[in-house]
Amino acid sequence: MHVFVATAETLGDRPDDYSFTVDGECGGGSRTGEPGHPAVTTAPRGPDLTLDGYTQAIRDALVREGWLEEGEDDTWVAELAKLQADLAADFEPGTILGVKSRAVTVRR
Repeated sequence: MHVFVATAETLGDRPDDYSFTVDGECGGGSRTGEPGHPAVTTAPRGPDLTLDGYTQAIRDALVREGWLEEGEDDTWVAELAKLQADLAADFEPGTILGVKSRAVTVRR
C-alpha cells in the first residue's frame, strides 16, 4: 500500500519553499503528510502498512494534535485513510509532490 510521506528532499528548490513537517512523517492531521495541507511536500511510499494500520496512524495523529477527542465519532477517519491511499496509489514511490492552491503537482 502506498501512503504519502513528508519530505524535505526538494526544500529550497523554489523561493517560496517552506516546511513545517518532520521528514518521513506519514498519516493525516494538520502537518503529518496530508497532501491537502499547503505546507507539505510529499512523496508516496510503499511501506509494509495495512489500511487498518494507516487508519490508526491517522487517528492517533489527529488525537495527538487536538483535532479529534478520544471517544469522539471517528468513522470518517477510515474514509480519509482510504481516500489518501487511493490517491497515493496513482504515483510511483519516490515521486516528489507539491501542493499549491489546492492542486497536487509533480515536482520531481
